[in-house]
Amino acid sequence: MQIIISVIAISFAFSLVFAGLGGMLSYPKEFLVFTALSLVTVGSGFILHEMGHKLVAMYYGATAAFRMWTNGLLFMLLTSAFGVLIAAPGAVYIYSKTITRRQNGIISVVGPMVNLALVGFFMGLAALTPVVIHLSFIPGALNVWAFGAKLNLILALFNMIPVFPLDGSKVFGWSKAVWVACTFLMLWLSMGMLGPGMLVSWIILLVMVFVFSKLAFG
Repeated sequence: MQIIISVIAISFAFSLVFAGLGGMLSYPKEFLVFTALSLVTVGSGFILHEMGHKLVAMYYGATAAFRMWTNGLLFMLLTSAFGVLIAAPGAVYIYSKTITRRQNGIISVVGPMVNLALVGFFMGLAALTPVVIHLSFIPGALNVWAFGAKLNLILALFNMIPVFPLDGSKVFGWSKAVWVACTFLMLWLSMGMLGPGMLVSWIILLVMVFVFSKLAFG
């Protein structure tokens, strides 16, 4: 139930960022269609991301379970109304007395790598079986699968921010070289798929998440 609520919330938040409050209120039917598409593309990315953490943690002998974070979920919905998404609706909690820093880093990096794999998967679908729709609040035609690829890249890049409790903080704590390599690859892909402004957006988001982390966790 917790992961279902989180998936619906993150899909709605993504849709709200793209459509805006005006788009949601002016075109409610199209907004519902857009949210359904987000559920397929972002929702699958979110679930598989968390399952990646869980399965690798279990491989290392730990107990792992997803837990919804109500404050993070509400904060995500609030920021999305202003066009900014800080996606923190929940996470896989790992319980073990024997997990090393290296193992924890590997568990953490698997999630963004799953999203990166989905980028390739959705781009393949976009090339082979494109699905194109038109929405009033998005200029031009929208290739659904290419849209899914971009959203999964954003998810991967967001999670690599080296600020607690995001995955990037644990990867950075384990291996700075691995963090730099993964983040550089994602930023390079994002500038190609989303434009050079993505680098500036990521830096701004890093600062925002850092402030939020300090306020929430000290």
